[in-house]
Amino acid sequence: MAQVEIDAGICGFSTNVQAESQSKYQCKLDIQSQCKHVQKLAEKLDEVNAMDELFKKGKSQVLAAAQETLPHLTCPVPIGILRAVEASTGLALPKDVTVKFK
Repeated sequence: MAQVEIDAGICGFSTNVQAESQSKYQCKLDIQSQCKHVQKLAEKLDEVNAMDELFKKGKSQVLAAAQETLPHLTCPVPIGILRAVEASTGLALPKDVTVKFK
C-alpha cells in the first residue's frame, strides 16, 4: 500500500491518496480531498490497472477523469495519484517529488 499527501499549491487544498495493490497490477484507490473538483475526480476512480495507467499512452483512467473534472491543467493531483499507483504495485520505489519556484 502507498499513501501520499498532495499539497496542490496556491489553491490551499490538500489531497490524500491511498493506493492498495489488489493483485499484481490492479490497484484500489481511496482519494480524500477538500477540493470539490478532486472529489468529482475521486468518484470516477475506484480501481485502476497500473500497467494501463503508466505504460499505455492514451489509456489512463486517471488522466481521462482529470481532464473531465479538473479546471486547471497544472493541478498536481493526477500525477500524485499515479505515483501512488506506481509505488503500491511495486513499479517504483516511494520517493517524494517536488517543484520549487526560485
